[in-house]
Amino acid sequence: MMSARLPLVIDYVDWLKFLPNPPLLTSFQSGWSSIQLVHSCQPLVDLPEVSNPQHMIVIPMGHQAVDLELVFEGRKQVVSYREEDYASGCIELCPADLSYGLRSHSTVKTMEWIHCYLEPTFLAQIAPESVNPDHVELLPTLKTVDLLIHQIGLALKSSLEVDGVGSRFYADSMATALSAHLLRHYSTRKHQFREHEDGLSKQKLKQAIDYIQAHLGEDLSLSEIAHELGMSQYYFCRLFKRSTGMSPHQYLIQQRVERAKQLLKYPEQTITFVAMECGFANQSHFAKCFRQCTGMNPKQFRNS
Repeated sequence: MMSARLPLVIDYVDWLKFLPNPPLLTSFQSGWSSIQLVHSCQPLVDLPEVSNPQHMIVIPMGHQAVDLELVFEGRKQVVSYREEDYASGCIELCPADLSYGLRSHSTVKTMEWIHCYLEPTFLAQIAPESVNPDHVELLPTLKTVDLLIHQIGLALKSSLEVDGVGSRFYADSMATALSAHLLRHYSTRKHQFREHEDGLSKQKLKQAIDYIQAHLGEDLSLSEIAHELGMSQYYFCRLFKRSTGMSPHQYLIQQRVERAKQLLKYPEQTITFVAMECGFANQSHFAKCFRQCTGMNPKQFRNS
């Protein structure tokens, strides 16, 4: 039964304590800051009424027929998922501090989903040039087709599985794109982002490139570069891509690979050393990025 008491306020880590199975994957140990991800497969759920300090985006997965009984601020609603719904890119959105409860009914014994938890302060501050941080409020949304959010969730999951601790910069980039989309389409008031026909000025572009080059070997974050240029993450990403034809993340990986190609010319330096020196999380992350950029792995390149 749903509790009649005041909702419990739980963080994304505490949320897992209500579930019988451990998660299949989380971002908790990967250095992500603006967004967190949980991939979980659970038996039928009976969750008391709770609220989260983060905005929660739910991406149902699998193919099981599931009926969900949700309580949003005391109002009961039933949402049904069938096999075709999973393929269509359905998502759900529970804004921060909104109380909700959940009970699942199903003929099968498990349900699978991705949860993305987005910090409200990050959402409100991605583009202060266009968005008043004091007037950001999201709308609760149940079972809505949104292919962009669905793809962002799957891309974050894939990046976390492959790159682990090397995925922070990518997570920042995806969180920025996700936040802008939420503000455009799921906010209680319409936020208009200023469009810029030109990219970064020559001076700003040089400043950004110099900063990236100087910190290639570090665990660089998107927010650090944007702060260095004195602009928001959203506009930095937009203008940088307009100037270079690449996202900041793509450029960062490309430049790390270019530096690695130079270091690989010295046979006394191990491939593991080169990976660490160029800012890759580990040797497998290095090999994957190197192959994507060059068509060969580091060892093949060294021997070519």
